[in-house]
Amino acid sequence: MCQVTHLHPFRFSIEFEKTDKYPARTVELRVAFSCHTFTRERRADDGDAKPYHTGERKPRMFCEERYPLSIHLPEILRSLPDRKCFYAKDLNYFVVEVPDALPANTEYRVFFDVRSTDDTGAVLVFVQSAYPADLAISPRGAREKKVGFNVLVNLALRGTRPKPPP
Repeated sequence: MCQVTHLHPFRFSIEFEKTDKYPARTVELRVAFSCHTFTRERRADDGDAKPYHTGERKPRMFCEERYPLSIHLPEILRSLPDRKCFYAKDLNYFVVEVPDALPANTEYRVFFDVRSTDDTGAVLVFVQSAYPADLAISPRGAREKKVGFNVLVNLALRGTRPKPPP
């Protein structure tokens, strides 16, 4: 059985430098992961295999393709301040990674949300899904729609979200 301890929630702090719009501050990032980072939808060819998750939504099956890539997620999340973030659908965002194990013309897409918490100076970064995808197929939210992680965090601290460009 595969372990998912690398996907246990964790916290770390980052220092944001002062900008024209935002003050210098230390922010605690609280990171949590959905099971969609290492599971997939159930398919007809799964037969009687037991699902990993049977919560309120559709059953999820352990994914041999997503799981090994999920090992990279804690490192990817710790490096969010240095990455290009893009708008996706439904008020979430994504970043891309290209681990060596991926085939040519494939990238690892990590979808997340940044939310306010009840604690001053802390935000929740919730990783909703992560999976390999063909470079030729763009996710909803084109790559030209970039947003800085600093902006996402500062707006979440205010309890708001950025509006995606048209």
